[in-house]
Amino acid sequence: MRALINAFIIHLTLNLLVFLKGWHAFDGKRTARLFLVVIFATELLLYATGFFLYRHLPEPLVQQIRVMGTSWMLFLLYSGGLWLITDLITLAVLRQLRRPLYSLRCWPRKRKMLLFILPMMLVTGIMTHGRYRFMHPVVEQLPVTVGKSAGSHDSLRIAVIGDLHLGWMIDRSHARRFVDLILAQQADMILFVGDIFDSQLEPVLQQEMDQELRRLSAPLGVFTCTGNHEYRYDSEEKIALLQEAGITVLRDSAVLIDSAFYVVGREDRVITDRKSTEEILRDSRVNRSMPLILLNHTPDNLAEEAEAGIDIALYGHTHHGQAFPGNLITEWLFEVAHGYKKKGETHIYVTSGIGLVGPQYRIGTQSEIALITVRFQ
Repeated sequence: MRALINAFIIHLTLNLLVFLKGWHAFDGKRTARLFLVVIFATELLLYATGFFLYRHLPEPLVQQIRVMGTSWMLFLLYSGGLWLITDLITLAVLRQLRRPLYSLRCWPRKRKMLLFILPMMLVTGIMTHGRYRFMHPVVEQLPVTVGKSAGSHDSLRIAVIGDLHLGWMIDRSHARRFVDLILAQQADMILFVGDIFDSQLEPVLQQEMDQELRRLSAPLGVFTCTGNHEYRYDSEEKIALLQEAGITVLRDSAVLIDSAFYVVGREDRVITDRKSTEEILRDSRVNRSMPLILLNHTPDNLAEEAEAGIDIALYGHTHHGQAFPGNLITEWLFEVAHGYKKKGETHIYVTSGIGLVGPQYRIGTQSEIALITVRFQ
Protein backbone atom coordinates (compact mmCIF):
# COMPACT_ATOMS: atom_id res chain seq x y z
CA MET A 1 0.00 0.00 0.00
CA ARG A 2 2.87 2.39 0.79
CA ALA A 3 4.25 1.93 -2.74
CA LEU A 4 0.84 2.75 -4.22
CA ILE A 5 0.52 5.88 -2.08
CA ASN A 6 4.02 7.00 -3.10
CA ALA A 7 3.12 6.45 -6.76
CA PHE A 8 -0.04 8.51 -6.30
CA ILE A 9 1.93 11.37 -4.70
CA ILE A 10 4.49 11.33 -7.52
CA HIS A 11 1.70 11.29 -10.10
CA LEU A 12 -0.06 14.22 -8.40
CA THR A 13 3.18 16.22 -8.17
CA LEU A 14 4.03 15.71 -11.85
CA ASN A 15 0.52 16.76 -12.85
CA LEU A 16 0.78 19.92 -10.77
CA LEU A 17 4.18 20.90 -12.21
CA VAL A 18 3.06 20.32 -15.81
CA PHE A 19 -0.23 22.13 -15.20
CA LEU A 20 1.64 25.18 -13.90
CA LYS A 21 3.95 25.05 -16.92
CA GLY A 22 0.93 25.07 -19.23
CA TRP A 23 -0.84 27.78 -17.23
CA HIS A 24 2.22 29.99 -17.59
CA ALA A 25 2.57 29.20 -21.33
CA PHE A 26 -1.03 30.18 -22.08
CA ASP A 27 -0.87 33.48 -20.24
CA GLY A 28 -3.83 35.61 -21.39
CA LYS A 29 -5.48 32.71 -23.30
CA ARG A 30 -8.66 32.01 -21.32
CA THR A 31 -9.94 29.27 -23.66
CA ALA A 32 -6.62 27.44 -23.66
CA ARG A 33 -6.38 27.64 -19.88
CA LEU A 34 -9.94 26.34 -19.49
CA PHE A 35 -9.07 23.41 -21.78
CA LEU A 36 -5.96 22.77 -19.65
CA VAL A 37 -8.05 22.70 -16.48
CA VAL A 38 -10.55 20.25 -18.02
CA ILE A 39 -7.79 17.90 -19.25
CA PHE A 40 -5.91 17.74 -15.97
CA ALA A 41 -9.04 17.57 -13.80
CA THR A 42 -10.40 14.69 -15.90
CA GLU A 43 -7.12 12.79 -15.75
CA LEU A 44 -6.80 13.20 -11.99
CA LEU A 45 -10.41 12.17 -11.47
CA LEU A 46 -9.90 9.00 -13.52
CA TYR A 47 -6.64 8.21 -11.75
CA ALA A 48 -8.11 8.74 -8.29
CA THR A 49 -11.19 6.68 -9.20
CA GLY A 50 -9.07 3.80 -10.38
CA PHE A 51 -6.74 4.11 -7.38
CA PHE A 52 -9.40 4.10 -4.66
CA LEU A 53 -12.38 2.30 -6.23
CA TYR A 54 -10.85 -0.28 -8.56
CA ARG A 55 -12.37 -3.20 -6.65
CA HIS A 56 -15.88 -1.78 -7.13
CA LEU A 57 -15.70 -1.04 -10.87
CA PRO A 58 -16.09 -3.35 -13.91
CA GLU A 59 -12.75 -4.90 -14.81
CA PRO A 60 -12.73 -3.63 -18.45
CA LEU A 61 -13.13 -0.06 -17.17
CA VAL A 62 -10.41 -0.50 -14.56
CA GLN A 63 -8.10 -1.90 -17.24
CA GLN A 64 -8.62 1.17 -19.42
CA ILE A 65 -7.92 3.43 -16.45
CA ARG A 66 -4.70 1.54 -15.75
CA VAL A 67 -3.53 1.91 -19.36
CA MET A 68 -4.46 5.59 -19.46
CA GLY A 69 -2.89 6.34 -16.08
CA THR A 70 0.46 4.69 -16.82
CA SER A 71 0.54 6.23 -20.30
CA TRP A 72 -0.09 9.69 -18.89
CA MET A 73 2.64 9.21 -16.29
CA LEU A 74 5.16 8.31 -19.03
CA PHE A 75 3.96 11.28 -21.09
CA LEU A 76 4.51 13.62 -18.14
CA LEU A 77 8.00 12.26 -17.46
CA TYR A 78 9.14 12.62 -21.08
CA SER A 79 7.47 15.99 -21.59
CA GLY A 80 8.83 17.35 -18.30
CA GLY A 81 12.34 16.28 -19.26
CA LEU A 82 12.08 17.89 -22.69
CA TRP A 83 10.66 21.13 -21.26
CA LEU A 84 13.56 21.35 -18.84
CA ILE A 85 16.12 20.76 -21.60
CA THR A 86 14.54 23.19 -24.08
CA ASP A 87 14.15 25.89 -21.43
CA LEU A 88 17.80 25.55 -20.36
CA ILE A 89 19.05 25.61 -23.95
CA THR A 90 16.93 28.66 -24.76
CA LEU A 91 18.10 30.46 -21.63
CA ALA A 92 21.72 29.64 -22.49
CA VAL A 93 21.35 30.85 -26.09
CA LEU A 94 19.73 34.09 -24.90
CA ARG A 95 22.34 34.42 -22.11
CA GLN A 96 19.65 34.58 -19.44
CA LEU A 97 20.89 31.84 -17.09
CA ARG A 98 21.68 34.30 -14.28
CA ARG A 99 17.98 35.06 -13.67
CA PRO A 100 16.16 32.02 -15.13
CA LEU A 101 12.81 32.36 -13.35
CA TYR A 102 12.49 36.05 -14.13
CA SER A 103 13.52 35.46 -17.75
CA LEU A 104 11.00 32.62 -18.20
CA ARG A 105 8.17 34.84 -16.96
CA CYS A 106 9.18 37.68 -19.29
CA TRP A 107 9.47 35.66 -22.48
CA PRO A 108 7.10 36.65 -25.32
CA ARG A 109 3.81 34.74 -25.30
CA LYS A 110 4.47 33.00 -28.63
CA ARG A 111 7.83 31.68 -27.47
CA LYS A 112 6.33 30.28 -24.26
CA MET A 113 3.50 28.58 -26.16
CA LEU A 114 5.87 27.16 -28.77
CA LEU A 115 8.25 25.75 -26.18
CA PHE A 116 5.28 24.17 -24.38
CA ILE A 117 3.54 22.64 -27.42
CA LEU A 118 6.49 21.37 -29.49
CA PRO A 119 7.86 18.98 -26.81
CA MET A 120 4.35 17.56 -26.33
CA MET A 121 4.03 16.91 -30.06
CA LEU A 122 7.44 15.20 -30.13
CA VAL A 123 6.60 13.02 -27.10
CA THR A 124 3.25 12.07 -28.64
CA GLY A 125 5.05 10.84 -31.77
CA ILE A 126 7.64 8.92 -29.75
CA MET A 127 4.99 7.24 -27.62
CA THR A 128 2.88 6.33 -30.65
CA HIS A 129 5.89 4.54 -32.12
CA GLY A 130 6.64 2.95 -28.74
CA ARG A 131 3.10 1.60 -28.50
CA TYR A 132 3.43 0.11 -31.99
CA ARG A 133 6.67 -1.64 -31.00
CA PHE A 134 4.96 -3.21 -27.98
CA MET A 135 1.94 -4.36 -29.99
CA HIS A 136 4.09 -5.84 -32.77
CA PRO A 137 6.84 -8.03 -31.26
CA VAL A 138 9.72 -8.99 -33.51
CA VAL A 139 11.17 -12.47 -33.99
CA GLU A 140 14.94 -12.38 -33.48
CA GLN A 141 16.65 -15.11 -35.52
CA LEU A 142 19.82 -16.50 -33.96
CA PRO A 143 21.85 -19.38 -35.49
CA VAL A 144 24.36 -21.11 -33.19
CA THR A 145 26.55 -24.18 -33.51
CA VAL A 146 27.26 -26.52 -30.61
CA GLY A 147 30.26 -28.81 -30.98
CA LYS A 148 28.56 -31.87 -29.53
CA SER A 149 26.39 -34.68 -30.84
CA ALA A 150 22.69 -34.69 -29.89
CA GLY A 151 21.63 -38.20 -30.73
CA SER A 152 19.42 -38.27 -33.82
CA HIS A 153 19.06 -34.47 -33.82
CA ASP A 154 21.34 -32.61 -36.20
CA SER A 155 19.52 -29.32 -35.52
CA LEU A 156 16.93 -27.81 -33.21
CA ARG A 157 14.57 -24.82 -33.39
CA ILE A 158 14.03 -23.22 -29.98
CA ALA A 159 11.55 -20.45 -29.25
CA VAL A 160 12.84 -18.41 -26.30
CA ILE A 161 10.37 -16.17 -24.47
CA GLY A 162 10.94 -13.95 -21.48
CA ASP A 163 8.88 -11.81 -19.16
CA LEU A 164 5.25 -12.20 -20.23
CA HIS A 165 4.12 -10.64 -16.94
CA LEU A 166 0.53 -11.81 -17.27
CA GLY A 167 -1.55 -9.84 -14.80
CA TRP A 168 -3.40 -6.56 -14.46
CA MET A 169 -1.62 -4.76 -17.30
CA ILE A 170 -0.97 -7.72 -19.59
CA ASP A 171 -4.48 -9.15 -19.83
CA ARG A 172 -5.90 -12.14 -21.68
CA SER A 173 -6.07 -10.33 -25.02
CA HIS A 174 -2.29 -9.79 -24.86
CA ALA A 175 -1.76 -13.37 -23.66
CA ARG A 176 -3.71 -14.62 -26.69
CA ARG A 177 -1.65 -12.72 -29.23
CA PHE A 178 1.59 -13.74 -27.49
CA VAL A 179 0.65 -17.43 -27.63
CA ASP A 180 -0.42 -17.10 -31.28
CA LEU A 181 2.97 -15.63 -32.17
CA ILE A 182 4.85 -18.33 -30.25
CA LEU A 183 2.91 -21.13 -31.94
CA ALA A 184 3.44 -19.54 -35.37
CA GLN A 185 7.19 -20.21 -35.03
CA GLN A 186 6.60 -23.99 -35.15
CA ALA A 187 9.55 -24.55 -32.84
CA ASP A 188 10.77 -27.97 -31.72
CA MET A 189 10.85 -26.71 -28.15
CA ILE A 190 9.51 -23.69 -26.25
CA LEU A 191 11.64 -22.27 -23.44
CA PHE A 192 10.60 -19.50 -21.04
CA VAL A 193 13.14 -17.70 -18.87
CA GLY A 194 10.84 -16.71 -15.99
CA ASP A 195 8.32 -14.02 -15.06
CA ILE A 196 5.45 -15.65 -16.94
CA PHE A 197 3.18 -14.12 -14.28
CA ASP A 198 3.34 -10.63 -12.83
CA SER A 199 3.00 -9.95 -9.12
CA GLN A 200 -0.59 -11.01 -8.39
CA LEU A 201 -2.36 -14.17 -9.50
CA GLU A 202 -5.88 -12.72 -9.11
CA PRO A 203 -6.23 -11.26 -12.64
CA VAL A 204 -4.83 -14.45 -14.19
CA LEU A 205 -7.52 -16.51 -12.45
CA GLN A 206 -10.30 -13.99 -13.10
CA GLN A 207 -9.61 -13.93 -16.83
CA GLU A 208 -8.63 -17.61 -17.03
CA MET A 209 -5.36 -16.75 -18.75
CA ASP A 210 -4.09 -20.24 -18.05
CA GLN A 211 -6.39 -21.37 -20.87
CA GLU A 212 -4.15 -19.47 -23.28
CA LEU A 213 -1.03 -21.06 -21.79
CA ARG A 214 -2.60 -24.50 -22.23
CA ARG A 215 -2.56 -23.95 -26.00
CA LEU A 216 1.24 -23.98 -26.00
CA SER A 217 2.76 -27.16 -27.31
CA ALA A 218 5.95 -28.28 -29.02
CA PRO A 219 7.29 -31.72 -30.05
CA LEU A 220 10.04 -31.66 -27.41
CA GLY A 221 8.09 -29.85 -24.70
CA VAL A 222 7.55 -26.50 -22.99
CA PHE A 223 9.83 -25.54 -20.07
CA THR A 224 10.55 -22.59 -17.80
CA CYS A 225 12.68 -21.54 -14.87
CA THR A 226 11.36 -19.29 -12.12
CA GLY A 227 11.63 -15.49 -12.16
CA ASN A 228 11.52 -12.93 -9.38
CA HIS A 229 7.87 -12.12 -10.14
CA GLU A 230 6.89 -15.74 -9.64
CA TYR A 231 7.97 -15.20 -6.04
CA ARG A 232 5.92 -12.03 -5.48
CA TYR A 233 2.82 -13.39 -3.74
CA ASP A 234 1.37 -16.90 -4.09
CA SER A 235 4.56 -18.40 -5.53
CA GLU A 236 3.61 -22.05 -5.08
CA GLU A 237 0.12 -21.43 -6.52
CA LYS A 238 1.67 -19.77 -9.57
CA ILE A 239 4.11 -22.61 -10.13
CA ALA A 240 1.35 -25.20 -9.70
CA LEU A 241 -0.79 -23.36 -12.25
CA LEU A 242 2.06 -23.43 -14.76
CA GLN A 243 2.53 -27.15 -14.25
CA GLU A 244 -1.20 -27.73 -14.72
CA ALA A 245 -1.06 -25.72 -17.95
CA GLY A 246 1.55 -28.11 -19.35
CA ILE A 247 4.65 -25.99 -18.71
CA THR A 248 7.38 -27.90 -16.89
CA VAL A 249 8.95 -25.70 -14.21
CA LEU A 250 12.61 -26.57 -13.65
CA ARG A 251 13.67 -25.53 -10.15
CA ASP A 252 17.39 -26.13 -9.74
CA SER A 253 16.99 -29.29 -11.78
CA ALA A 254 17.78 -30.79 -15.17
CA VAL A 255 15.79 -32.94 -17.57
CA LEU A 256 17.10 -35.19 -20.35
CA ILE A 257 15.24 -34.56 -23.62
CA ASP A 258 14.83 -37.44 -26.10
CA SER A 259 18.04 -39.06 -24.79
CA ALA A 260 19.88 -36.35 -26.75
CA PHE A 261 20.44 -33.18 -24.70
CA TYR A 262 19.62 -31.56 -21.35
CA VAL A 263 17.55 -28.57 -20.36
CA VAL A 264 18.64 -27.14 -17.00
CA GLY A 265 16.55 -24.65 -15.01
CA ARG A 266 17.79 -22.52 -12.13
CA GLU A 267 15.73 -21.03 -9.33
CA ASP A 268 15.59 -17.24 -9.35
CA ARG A 269 18.23 -15.43 -7.34
CA VAL A 270 15.62 -14.32 -4.76
CA ILE A 271 16.01 -17.88 -3.42
CA THR A 272 19.09 -17.29 -1.31
CA ASP A 273 19.95 -20.97 -0.96
CA ARG A 274 19.52 -21.86 -4.62
CA LYS A 275 22.07 -24.25 -6.04
CA SER A 276 24.95 -23.15 -8.20
CA THR A 277 25.02 -24.31 -11.81
CA GLU A 278 27.80 -26.74 -10.98
CA GLU A 279 25.78 -28.21 -8.10
CA ILE A 280 22.72 -28.73 -10.30
CA LEU A 281 24.76 -30.58 -12.93
CA ARG A 282 26.44 -32.72 -10.29
CA ASP A 283 23.31 -33.50 -8.25
CA SER A 284 21.28 -34.28 -11.38
CA ARG A 285 24.06 -36.54 -12.65
CA VAL A 286 24.14 -34.77 -15.99
CA ASN A 287 26.17 -36.37 -18.76
CA ARG A 288 28.26 -33.38 -19.84
CA SER A 289 29.23 -34.93 -23.14
CA MET A 290 25.68 -34.11 -24.28
CA PRO A 291 24.56 -30.57 -25.19
CA LEU A 292 23.46 -28.51 -22.16
CA ILE A 293 20.87 -25.72 -22.44
CA LEU A 294 20.34 -23.62 -19.31
CA LEU A 295 17.48 -21.30 -18.29
CA ASN A 296 18.28 -18.59 -15.74
CA HIS A 297 16.12 -15.52 -15.23
CA THR A 298 18.70 -12.83 -14.36
CA PRO A 299 21.98 -12.42 -16.31
CA ASP A 300 24.01 -11.33 -13.30
CA ASN A 301 26.85 -13.88 -13.39
CA LEU A 302 27.46 -15.18 -16.90
CA ALA A 303 30.85 -16.61 -15.94
CA GLU A 304 29.19 -19.19 -13.68
CA GLU A 305 27.40 -20.85 -16.60
CA ALA A 306 30.45 -20.66 -18.84
CA GLU A 307 32.74 -22.20 -16.24
CA ALA A 308 30.25 -25.04 -15.66
CA GLY A 309 30.42 -25.99 -19.34
CA ILE A 310 26.92 -24.92 -20.38
CA ASP A 311 26.59 -24.81 -24.17
CA ILE A 312 23.62 -22.41 -24.44
CA ALA A 313 22.62 -20.09 -21.57
CA LEU A 314 19.35 -18.16 -21.85
CA TYR A 315 18.24 -15.21 -19.72
CA GLY A 316 15.58 -12.51 -19.43
CA HIS A 317 14.66 -10.07 -16.63
CA THR A 318 16.25 -6.88 -17.98
CA HIS A 319 13.50 -5.91 -20.49
CA HIS A 320 16.51 -4.03 -21.90
CA GLY A 321 15.23 -1.18 -19.78
CA GLN A 322 11.84 -1.25 -21.54
CA ALA A 323 11.82 2.50 -22.27
CA PHE A 324 14.61 5.05 -22.74
CA PRO A 325 16.73 5.85 -20.75
CA GLY A 326 16.17 2.47 -19.06
CA ASN A 327 18.10 0.75 -21.86
CA LEU A 328 21.18 2.83 -21.02
CA ILE A 329 20.87 1.89 -17.35
CA THR A 330 20.62 -1.85 -18.04
CA GLU A 331 23.60 -1.63 -20.42
CA TRP A 332 25.56 -0.19 -17.49
CA LEU A 333 24.30 -2.75 -14.94
CA PHE A 334 24.63 -6.00 -16.91
CA GLU A 335 27.44 -7.55 -18.91
CA VAL A 336 24.80 -8.37 -21.52
CA ALA A 337 21.55 -6.42 -21.20
CA HIS A 338 20.09 -7.72 -24.45
CA GLY A 339 21.30 -9.87 -27.30
CA TYR A 340 23.99 -12.44 -28.01
CA LYS A 341 27.47 -12.99 -26.67
CA LYS A 342 29.82 -15.96 -26.72
CA LYS A 343 31.74 -16.44 -23.48
CA GLY A 344 34.29 -19.19 -23.78
CA GLU A 345 32.39 -22.03 -25.45
CA THR A 346 29.03 -20.86 -24.07
CA HIS A 347 26.47 -19.21 -26.34
CA ILE A 348 24.62 -16.57 -24.30
CA TYR A 349 21.37 -14.85 -25.23
CA VAL A 350 19.50 -12.31 -23.10
CA THR A 351 16.00 -11.61 -24.38
CA SER A 352 14.39 -8.21 -23.91
CA GLY A 353 11.12 -10.05 -23.31
CA ILE A 354 7.75 -9.99 -24.96
CA GLY A 355 5.67 -8.46 -22.15
CA LEU A 356 6.46 -5.60 -19.81
CA VAL A 357 5.71 -3.94 -16.48
CA GLY A 358 3.79 -0.67 -16.27
CA PRO A 359 3.30 1.56 -19.33
CA GLN A 360 2.65 -0.44 -22.50
CA TYR A 361 5.40 1.15 -24.59
CA ARG A 362 8.77 0.07 -25.97
CA ILE A 363 10.92 3.14 -26.50
CA GLY A 364 14.50 2.45 -27.54
CA THR A 365 13.87 -1.27 -26.96
CA GLN A 366 11.72 -4.00 -28.46
CA SER A 367 9.25 -6.71 -27.54
CA GLU A 368 10.54 -9.95 -28.96
CA ILE A 369 10.65 -13.70 -29.29
CA ALA A 370 14.05 -15.22 -29.94
CA LEU A 371 14.07 -18.11 -32.40
CA ILE A 372 17.36 -19.96 -31.98
CA THR A 373 18.41 -22.48 -34.62
CA VAL A 374 20.96 -24.83 -33.06
CA ARG A 375 23.16 -27.05 -35.21
CA PHE A 376 24.98 -29.92 -33.53
CA GLN A 377 28.36 -31.26 -34.64
